[in-house]
Amino acid sequence: MDNLISTIDLNGQQIDGSTENVLPLGDLKAKFEAFGWDVLETEKGNDLQEVANVLKEAKSRTGKGKPVCILMHTVMGHGVDFMMYTHAWHGKAPNDEQLEKALAQNPETLGDY
Repeated sequence: MDNLISTIDLNGQQIDGSTENVLPLGDLKAKFEAFGWDVLETEKGNDLQEVANVLKEAKSRTGKGKPVCILMHTVMGHGVDFMMYTHAWHGKAPNDEQLEKALAQNPETLGDY
């Protein structure tokens, strides 16, 4: 299993509210380490360059007897002012007006739409 890399998105939200208020996760790093994982962590999980860097580091740690886990601290709804820091958008799609507003805040997310 030492060729396995797992990523965990830690945005602090779940469908009914914040993870701290509904079901606290505790120290995930310590939990994964207790089960024999090599754990990396990034506070910048919404930064694609940081994600690429931590994935490269994770890959360099494979083949050494342990699976690798990356804990990525992210902000749910990152870049969209009315979606950030709330669980309200967990599993909910924006209407046409909200989508237009969200895409206007982040034109690079348009892609091929």
